[in-house]
Amino acid sequence: MKRMFFWAAAFASGAALAPLAAQDAGPLSIHGYLNQAYATASGGDILGIPEHGTTDYRTAALLFRYALSGSDNLTVEISHRRLGDDIVTSGEPELRLDWAFYGHQFGDFNVRVGRIPIPSGIYNEVRNVGTVLPFYRAPFNFYLEGAFTSEVVDGVVGGYQTGGNGSWGVDASAFYGGWSMVQRATSGGVVIASPSRVENGTGGQAWLLTPIDGLRVGAGASRYTVLNGSVLPGVWKEWHGSVDGSFTRLTVRGEYRKISTPQITYWTYYGYAGLHLTPKLSLHTQLDYADLAAPPLTRFSYNDDQAVGVSYAFRSNLVVKAEGHTSTGYWTDNPVREIGIDPPAKVKYLILSLATSF
Repeated sequence: MKRMFFWAAAFASGAALAPLAAQDAGPLSIHGYLNQAYATASGGDILGIPEHGTTDYRTAALLFRYALSGSDNLTVEISHRRLGDDIVTSGEPELRLDWAFYGHQFGDFNVRVGRIPIPSGIYNEVRNVGTVLPFYRAPFNFYLEGAFTSEVVDGVVGGYQTGGNGSWGVDASAFYGGWSMVQRATSGGVVIASPSRVENGTGGQAWLLTPIDGLRVGAGASRYTVLNGSVLPGVWKEWHGSVDGSFTRLTVRGEYRKISTPQITYWTYYGYAGLHLTPKLSLHTQLDYADLAAPPLTRFSYNDDQAVGVSYAFRSNLVVKAEGHTSTGYWTDNPVREIGIDPPAKVKYLILSLATSF
């Protein structure tokens, strides 16, 4: 309860400051978001969601950007995340430093140095901003959360953008650096979390902007070394492709990713369609799949998630959502499913959420 009061106060303070910064048109701008949910499951616990339900399910952040000059800026984001009973994130601090970077613009080129969001896919840089996401979170099998992934890189990101606005264009980025992440494993019938460090990460992504307003196509790849002492040490290689079409009455998106490690190969792909019945009311559906090959096992279905949802936007910065998911596979927290031993679990879960931003 103290955490809820703290974040309500922090968010209200930021919301009060933001209009002042905007009116003053000074160098400091403040933004933030809150994504609060109630979640419950049946058939098992999954993604930190227990069968008895939880309200300890939220993401929130305050972002501060200071313009040092017309082409230089400093950005810092502080965030808070709770995922119910998820063991992978249970040890996280109440507040954590998400972003902290210096950026400089050179015409069509830009460079950012520090702790920077990784350019990867459609949602990575906005994966917790509920007012722009159709569901509570970005497609889980593809983007993951808490384990086997990082939203940021400690290093440098360079970018180039040209064209667009009704003509052909390119938006490309490349990065180098390292990051910390947690790997999820099972031992003795329970889920365990294994912290690990990634170094020598290199990669990039490029979007082709089309003359069709709202349509873009992208692809990216990366290579990095997961250090010894983790569950899956060694060199990981990843590539992905994305299609993003956002139109007045319809939004369609799809992405495909393959991750290869010395021990396993992981494939994931999803398709999403959103129908905007009115400017405020939208219907959503999503099919999110993951396959795995872990010798001596050949490629098999690791996890499938089918989702339907509805959202209502009182304003562009205040949205309520209701969504239902059916998940079949091995992501369950309880009962734990051992690959190659146990059959996949089938769990249904419901998330009701409110998202706001400024």
